[in-house]
Amino acid sequence: MTLDVLICTIDQGILGVPQVILPPQEGIRWVVSMQYTTKHFLDLVPQVLDERPDVLLTFLPGKGLCRNRNNAIRHASGDILLIADDDCRYTAEGLRTIIKTYEEKPYADIICFAAESYDGRPMKKYPTAVKTYQTAYKEGYFPTSMEMTMRANLNLWFDERFGLGSEKLCAGEEEVFMKDAVSSGHTALFVPTVIVHSEYETTGSRFIGHPRLQRTKGATFRYVFGKSEAIWRSVKEAGWWFVHKGANPFPILYNMLRGIWILQ
Repeated sequence: MTLDVLICTIDQGILGVPQVILPPQEGIRWVVSMQYTTKHFLDLVPQVLDERPDVLLTFLPGKGLCRNRNNAIRHASGDILLIADDDCRYTAEGLRTIIKTYEEKPYADIICFAAESYDGRPMKKYPTAVKTYQTAYKEGYFPTSMEMTMRANLNLWFDERFGLGSEKLCAGEEEVFMKDAVSSGHTALFVPTVIVHSEYETTGSRFIGHPRLQRTKGATFRYVFGKSEAIWRSVKEAGWWFVHKGANPFPILYNMLRGIWILQ
């Protein structure tokens, strides 16, 4: 089996891509999708990316992380696809583990793995055993793009209304993607094996002072759970921030309800 690592970046982020890419390995290819807001950013492409036969460079004008991810998927040709960013760090062993896991689990269409910070801290609280995605999600796990892998023949795409650079919403694309995958009948798993290291940051740490992120949370609830449950979950979410963080719950709830309305 072959693996394509899909690295999405924008503008000067292309300068960090050579630090992501490992030395050539059989069966591993790197698909770099570079968005650019003005053409002068194209002059920043490191020469090493043009020189590597195992690196495919593709370019996309404009913004929108989900647009960029979909562009990378369209240009992929490997059996397995790994979603990546320009600040991810991999090892040859980790990439081989992905391939081996799919070989051992031929029934799996999508596998979410675990991630750590550069200094070895878990990015979040992960299940400690292999579980279906649905079970892990019900138990509190939420997916992050750099943990996500899938078979290339699934015909699944990221919803471009969500994610960084979209018109109204700024996150949530992973949960929406997984909702679409499960609804389409695909088998999704969580496997508690670390495959990637990256910068330690979570959108939750910015939630209180970020109205757009609050709207996005409401919209994501609406997409994943439906309107009625989304309203109830938004009330609970606003209450949690009041009880545990002392935040005013009313602006949070207002923004989340706006997000639910946006998606109708």
